[in-house]
Amino acid sequence: MYFTQDDIKRIKEASKGRLLDVIGDFHELRKRGAEYKCECPKCHGQEKLHISPAKQIFKCFSCPDIKGKEPLDYLQRAEDMQFLEACDYLARKFNVLLDPKPEKKAPKAAKMKKRSKEAKGENVDTFCARMLAGSGLTYQDVTAHIFKKGDTQSIFEAKTFRPGTVDEYGNIVDGDDVIIEYYDLDGMPVTYTRKLPGRGKQELKVYYRVRWQFPDEHRDKEGKPFKYKSPAGSGTPIYIPERMRQMYKRKEQFPRLYIQEGEKKAEKACKHGIPSIAVSGIQNLGQKGALPEDLVKIITVCGVKEVAFIFDADWNDLSNNIKFNTPVDTRPRCFFSAARNFKEYMRMLKNRGIMVEIFIGHINKNDEGDKGLDDLLADKLAGHEEELAEDLEVACNEKSGMGKYVEVFKITTWNDQKLRELWNLHSHEKFAEQHREVLQELPEFIFGRYAWKFDENGKLVSALPYDEDEKFWNEDYKETNGNRVPVFEYDYVAAKTFFQNRGIGRYRLLDTKLWTYIHLEPPVVRTIDVEDARDFMFAFAEQNCSRFVNNQLLKGGSQYVGPFQMSRLAFIQPNFISPSRDEQYFYFRDRCWYITQHEVKEVGYESITHQIWDEQRKNTDARYLGHPLIVFREKDGRYDYELSPEGRKCHYLQFLINTSNFTWRKRPEEIEESEIFENNLHLLSKMCAIGYMLMECKDANVTRAVIGMDGKQSEVGDSNGRSGKSLVGELMRQVVDTVYISGKRTDIFNDSFIWNDIDERTRLVFIDDVMLNFNFEFLFPNLTGDWTVNKKGGARITYPFAKSPKVYIPTNHAIRGTGSSYTDRQWLIAFSDFYNDKHKPMDDFGVLFFSEWDFTQWNLTWNMLANCIQLYLKFGVVQAPGERLQQRKLRQEIGETIISWADEYFSSEEHCRRTPRKEIYDNFRNYDPQQSKYISTTAFKEKIKKYCEWKGWVFNPHKYDAKSGLPLFLDKDGKPVIDDKSGGVEYFTIGKTAGEQTPQSDPHELPVGNPDNKLAF
Repeated sequence: MYFTQDDIKRIKEASKGRLLDVIGDFHELRKRGAEYKCECPKCHGQEKLHISPAKQIFKCFSCPDIKGKEPLDYLQRAEDMQFLEACDYLARKFNVLLDPKPEKKAPKAAKMKKRSKEAKGENVDTFCARMLAGSGLTYQDVTAHIFKKGDTQSIFEAKTFRPGTVDEYGNIVDGDDVIIEYYDLDGMPVTYTRKLPGRGKQELKVYYRVRWQFPDEHRDKEGKPFKYKSPAGSGTPIYIPERMRQMYKRKEQFPRLYIQEGEKKAEKACKHGIPSIAVSGIQNLGQKGALPEDLVKIITVCGVKEVAFIFDADWNDLSNNIKFNTPVDTRPRCFFSAARNFKEYMRMLKNRGIMVEIFIGHINKNDEGDKGLDDLLADKLAGHEEELAEDLEVACNEKSGMGKYVEVFKITTWNDQKLRELWNLHSHEKFAEQHREVLQELPEFIFGRYAWKFDENGKLVSALPYDEDEKFWNEDYKETNGNRVPVFEYDYVAAKTFFQNRGIGRYRLLDTKLWTYIHLEPPVVRTIDVEDARDFMFAFAEQNCSRFVNNQLLKGGSQYVGPFQMSRLAFIQPNFISPSRDEQYFYFRDRCWYITQHEVKEVGYESITHQIWDEQRKNTDARYLGHPLIVFREKDGRYDYELSPEGRKCHYLQFLINTSNFTWRKRPEEIEESEIFENNLHLLSKMCAIGYMLMECKDANVTRAVIGMDGKQSEVGDSNGRSGKSLVGELMRQVVDTVYISGKRTDIFNDSFIWNDIDERTRLVFIDDVMLNFNFEFLFPNLTGDWTVNKKGGARITYPFAKSPKVYIPTNHAIRGTGSSYTDRQWLIAFSDFYNDKHKPMDDFGVLFFSEWDFTQWNLTWNMLANCIQLYLKFGVVQAPGERLQQRKLRQEIGETIISWADEYFSSEEHCRRTPRKEIYDNFRNYDPQQSKYISTTAFKEKIKKYCEWKGWVFNPHKYDAKSGLPLFLDKDGKPVIDDKSGGVEYFTIGKTAGEQTPQSDPHELPVGNPDNKLAF
């Protein structure tokens, strides 16, 4: 959209006095006396927005920012439109006649000729060919003479720009995007080291960049479209055109090296005699705090004395997406930061004895709208490109630095303050004046940390005027020896009011005497310290007070804003939401999701009235897809599911499906239907458990720790591991406030400060990889009651059950303990060995989870998490099928020594007969004498009973009814009586089925039907 100043003037004239008409397009107006009222679009308060037709003003008495005098103000403040969007809306509504848009010179339809020398045999209709031709480049221009990886003898030709694309796993495949390949000064492919899961594991990968043909289809973690992408964790190497590589090999001397942003610019510049290398972004020159070695080599070998960093023509423009109440200096500060870093990197050459002059410059704007150096050469200077090299030479040697096509600044000796002045970042007045044409149309704008605006007279004024009762400084003058001397006095009461009016105060930590400082900026609450509050006040003073007052404040320092003064601030009680069992919110950068069992609704922050901790809001622009990724259906106790197309693309959902696949070794035709349903139940169990951990609400009916276990049995003490259990906890760390505790700590039960990191924002405690024999009973009080935390320093805080965190425990071993006290506090989820030491998630998905995900994967994951909450709200606690986990638990409780002995001992049918316990126990002690120290006769009996259960056998089968399988006798408490005692001797019998009668093997050879050992007459 484009509007001239005359257009804007006509739009304002057309909308003048039409405030009611504009607001009426968005809300139902109700007349109340001389005013009209309606719902405020920000706070949604009924009839909170007041409109005065006579005065043509609007105001919400609950939202300090929602006030103004004209329709343009309203659309930007209340409806969150950008300035150009608001102008377009009003122009269409009131049929404003606009000036014709200036006709931009149509670019020449550049195209390589088919089968030409320049095309090098490539298809000239691809996006890559068109992109190169648009910059006046050919495939011949971007052909490098290089070595292939592993072969330093043969020289090959390779096009550094070629058609192709990258799949979701990071593999280069056929496609119509552009692959840009990097080679170093020696012609070898540029590589990077990629970390792999596991300690010290890594691999060497070839670096590349991809240029998307349609950037809107590719978004970063924050949801913004991007043109270029490189592999995650690959760093930012420099791009060296082939002409530069040849100059280096010939040791050709040239005085000045240019750095361009973008590979095409560097190739185009080199083509026309401007020695250049490229960086992938203005902030990407350095690598791990140092200059790239190839750049240093070029400067050294080619005798470079000057280095110039050339920006595009929009180097000093504001962002095109400025909205009300957003900083307007973000983009200029980014360029300043890039220039400062470039200067510091170049100065580091002194450490190597290399002295260079440092320049920054930019392309001058022109009528053709050329933005970059390649645009200028391919458009305005087409046919006489040599003029740019000449103009750069003139500009670098002129004191003014101004050329016909470029402007440069010699910054070798500049300090940061002088460099900041290039963008007028040192002064809000000069910055506002420089960008007056844009900023005067905004209701107000943020520069630095404060809001400003142009008043009706065109004067820059603070948009946050202070009241007299919060003016914390008094500046006056007195006569001393005939001289007028300024006098400063600090008003402590006014300072307290100043802080409190701006949402800075104390916050009580639950029902204790402890408190912390917070800054409340609805809807966000963030914790701060005294220094943050002092910086806030001093930044305000910089913009609103004289130099004398600022000097006095800095001189006084903590005397004015110190711990004692801050401790007198009033307490603030934010309006935190009370968690509900039926709903959950996700908070993102610009919106939040309201999740219930049946729907996920996207709502703006203006729709919520509660506040949230700053950590709860994720800096991404997640979008709900409109439907679940996976739908489960239950019939006759069996679960089936259906995946959406998006669900098939979600890495984490596919990971959960794989870890729930216990039949992956079988061929499809070998898998039974019951096994498929069991796998489905494992998946549902995991997703419901994740939903449970995401829910802020603590339900007294569900007081469980989620325990991730291996579904595959192994010997006690051995751990399968690497099955993906901890990745559930790592996901939780990414999305909720989580305290991590290593389960390998030997002092976990003795450290009184083990919970020190827990605070009231903590939603989950992740005890990772607990050891064998972990004492789960240690967590009983925390799971079902209040959670007491001993803080280092002597404080002790008890978090009530409703505000205490949940617990996730991945373990390679079974958690010991039996009975309802244990089972009612555990939510077991089982992981197959689909992932193991030899097969990692990276093998399937091509990226490391979380750190290497792009926006698409994160967005799919957030949709999956909402899906998990809905499944939990629908199905509740879904335990994993228990047979596998019970078998693993039994094996661990029996012990590997007894298992190996019992397998051998009971392999003889004679030993399965009715035999005295002492005889069996003595045989075991002979097998391993050391075990008698640890296993008493009583414990031995319990382990034999569990061994029978583990093997599917029956302990003392003659004590059970053969038909029903139930015990024949119960004691007074209703417990089964299965002990076999006679004459002071206890006997063990091992059978295959209940009620089975086995021959006895006791010395008296009495019949088993006479258990009392009495003689029959």
